[in-house]
Amino acid sequence: MNNVYPAFNYQQMIELHHNNAAIKFLFLPYMAMGEEVIAALRMHPEVVIIAQSNHDNRVGEYRGMIQEIMTEGLTNPVVIFMFQNENDKEDMQLKAAADMGALIFDGLCDGIFLLNQGKIGIEEVDATAFGILQAGRVRTSKTEYISCPGCGRTLYDLQDTIAKIKNATSHLKGLKIGIMGCIVNGPGEMADADYGYVGAARGKVSLYKKKECIEKNIPEEEAVNRLIDLIKKNGDYTEK
Repeated sequence: MNNVYPAFNYQQMIELHHNNAAIKFLFLPYMAMGEEVIAALRMHPEVVIIAQSNHDNRVGEYRGMIQEIMTEGLTNPVVIFMFQNENDKEDMQLKAAADMGALIFDGLCDGIFLLNQGKIGIEEVDATAFGILQAGRVRTSKTEYISCPGCGRTLYDLQDTIAKIKNATSHLKGLKIGIMGCIVNGPGEMADADYGYVGAARGKVSLYKKKECIEKNIPEEEAVNRLIDLIKKNGDYTEK
């Protein structure tokens, strides 16, 4: 059964007008977006809209709401609110990513607010929210690794190398590192990475800084340490 939302009334408009906080938040369902609400938001572009929905197709309702906001010429930031009651971490992650990710990729929101009241710790919920933002290229908050799945052209132990590089760099927040099996597709697939580790020949690795190859044909047994040295040389490394 759909919830019935209270109307946005005159008293709320008065409270919004006299609120002197630097940032104001307004929880707002699509069904409450009447003329009074739109007029109040037009008067207060500093108000952040926390868009909420209990619709069976909430992504569709969010799209309709944001379309109306755009049509009315409102410039208020929009944060998508998603309430869950999940006990399984993967279920929570999949549902949140599918709903919120679609809106982020289409550029239809400025942020997300994920709330779960099931048996999942707040740390996991926060990590999921930040992961969705990072996947949507909205906010980078942790080290990101771009890797190929490996194929017949991969001439080194890809999984072992990924583990070594992660162990040495996972604390470097905001850095993107490409780990590619071969020179054929590697540089193109990691084009937006800050640093790249690419198989060059049997037992040999080349290192990249963005799209530029910095060191070629390094012995595999030295390559991870040389990658760390390259990151340090460019001022992007901090000790754990």
